Amino acid sequence: MTVLRVSVRLVAAVLLVVLAAPAAWALATGDFFMTVTGRSMAPTYEVGDVLVVRQPAGDELRTAGTVVVVAFDVAAEAPARYVHRVVEPTADGAWLQGDNNADRDPRPVRQEAVLGTPRLALHGRVATAFAATQTVAGRVVLAGLAALLLVVPVGPRRTGRGERRDVHEDRTPVPRP
Repeated sequence: MTVLRVSVRLVAAVLLVVLAAPAAWALATGDFFMTVTGRSMAPTYEVGDVLVVRQPAGDELRTAGTVVVVAFDVAAEAPARYVHRVVEPTADGAWLQGDNNADRDPRPVRQEAVLGTPRLALHGRVATAFAATQTVAGRVVLAGLAALLLVVPVGPRRTGRGERRDVHEDRTPVPRP
């Protein structure tokens, strides 16, 4: 295989890994991905940052300073989520506050509302690129580009017998008309 062919196939393989890795990570760890949509946690998290959120352990609200992802309505099929910091633990939950907010949240939350804690945050262009790969259009583009790179012939054309058309048997170039 030529260096060009190997390089093209390597790019295709990388695109497939980029396509599959988030789903594989989520299946293996139970984590989920969340894009920050508000400024309440600035400068810790900015709008557009992507958080990798690990499943709750059950004790997230016991320690002041812990950053948690919580749901407004846990019973909803797709609950609205937000990320804030524990500022004051209580007997049955905790008061939360965004790093960029002057006041704590209007009501405390209970452990049942905790969806998890951020394991990792992607910022800037990395977050933007990651978020784009998680859309349907982004996945179609990645899969299509990878498939194209895998099936399109790369390098010199060959004859029906597997011989290259642009060299003689002795490997000297054929003059072009």
